[in-house]
Amino acid sequence: MSYVLNPGSRPVSAAARARIEQAILETGYRPNAIAQALRRSSTMSIGLMVPDLNNPATASLVRAIEDIAYDAGYVLFIGTVGHDLEREKRYLRTYADRQVDAVIMLGVNAGHLAEIAAKGLPVLILDTIPHGLGVSSVVAESCESAATAVRHLVEVHGHTRVACVTSSASVSNLLEERVNGWRSALESAGLPCDDGLIARNDDRDGGYFAAKELLESSRPTAFFVTTDMQAVGVIRAVREANLYVPGDIAVMSFDGSELAARAFPGLSSVDPGIQTIAETAMKRVLARLDKSNLDETHDILPSSLVLRRSCGCNNPEAAATTTPAAP
Repeated sequence: MSYVLNPGSRPVSAAARARIEQAILETGYRPNAIAQALRRSSTMSIGLMVPDLNNPATASLVRAIEDIAYDAGYVLFIGTVGHDLEREKRYLRTYADRQVDAVIMLGVNAGHLAEIAAKGLPVLILDTIPHGLGVSSVVAESCESAATAVRHLVEVHGHTRVACVTSSASVSNLLEERVNGWRSALESAGLPCDDGLIARNDDRDGGYFAAKELLESSRPTAFFVTTDMQAVGVIRAVREANLYVPGDIAVMSFDGSELAARAFPGLSSVDPGIQTIAETAMKRVLARLDKSNLDETHDILPSSLVLRRSCGCNNPEAAATTTPAAP
């Protein structure tokens, strides 16, 4: 039977193959996956850790990675860790105990990287990380892409008071890079970008509460928001203040999720290319697993700005510009 289930191991006559396949069909026989894994020193599984699945961009990324892993014959174990370091460590131990072949992590606590590398597992981080630790990364360019989005608000629509809504600095290096892009664009234009124009909130409705705070204290004419999910909350806060998007206040976001296209008005947003991130990440992981490339790699991929109504543009779905990948 094993010669039929494992093609190429030994020739099997057509008649014998037909009898065995019929017996498998009638008995419902299934090979022992654990025994197979022991023989080939692979469990054909990958562990994936994400903060949560509430963010539509994260959910889309997980689905894209899962589809590619499935096509390659791998099972994906998904763990949601919030921003809880102990939960993250426990999942990592569990993945190691279950002998997954590799681990992919969306975001990571910087102080935890050395411990991750010491596990001996192939690890890929979907965030910006230091080089030289034996851990690879794949990210979309964030800082200059965010700056491009903010410059659009300033140069095309004439905004001089652009506030920023984001999460706490400890949540993600990528989000903080988006904040740095906001600050860089305003500094270059000689416009205010002080702490009074930025609000941070990690709650699920954080965008809503952060925008309410800024509307009451800073009176911005535009918002740059570091995620599409928070941007929806920002629009809600603007409406509750009896203001209109984009007539009274413009909104520019970052994530390029389906939420941006479905929001009302449609969200102008930086699109990091979720499918490309997933494909590049899995390409790097699979190359490590088949030993075709064992080197530590760090990919920075291009992002594009998609313009819709929320920033004030009258030509919805127009791609304004693409920020090239970093060298």
